[in-house]
Amino acid sequence: MFEDRIHAGKLLAEKLVDVVNGKNSIVLAIPRGGVITGSEVSKKLNAELDIIVSKKITPPNSSEFAIGSIVHDGTTYLEPHWKIYSNNEQIAKEIEIKTKEVQRRLLQYRSSSNYSFDAKKTVIIVDDGMATGCTVQVILKWLSNYNIRDIILAVPVMPASTYEIFKKLIKRVIVLELPTFFSSVSQFYDKFDQVTDEKVIQVLHDSKV
Repeated sequence: MFEDRIHAGKLLAEKLVDVVNGKNSIVLAIPRGGVITGSEVSKKLNAELDIIVSKKITPPNSSEFAIGSIVHDGTTYLEPHWKIYSNNEQIAKEIEIKTKEVQRRLLQYRSSSNYSFDAKKTVIIVDDGMATGCTVQVILKWLSNYNIRDIILAVPVMPASTYEIFKKLIKRVIVLELPTFFSSVSQFYDKFDQVTDEKVIQVLHDSKV
């Protein structure tokens, strides 16, 4: 159990120190909550803090059921059960809406959608927790467009079943808690308040000061 996202970030950072071992790194945090956790990781590792925004694609009348995910440039990850909904006219509208929302939030947070990754840097993807990992799948697909030598996925908690999926996709997955029974990320935090857009912007600004 974690006190809050800051506590989780500090614990995650301690576990990453030996893994990163002084390598030139960048923390790529997933807003909103992941930015709080990622900030603590970046401080401990003396690494640059940046963000990437991804959103779930969901079918009509089921806002929590992910059938895919998307990032700002249109890179899309589709779950295997996507085909059930692929001919639904509302899905095309859903993708259009989510693409605009991702682009809007990205520009709100970092003022630019341009990324330039040093191939020699280790990219550490950080969130405050994961359930299915659908939104991370699209980030991995997006990162494959860049010549990145080393990617680490680091989260405080994810289901054991999700871990089994991601350890086949990434060489290093750092997790503090791997529950067999999982209902939501929030159940593993004493305090899991909603993070505002203003807080995300503040944390990103402070990391550059």
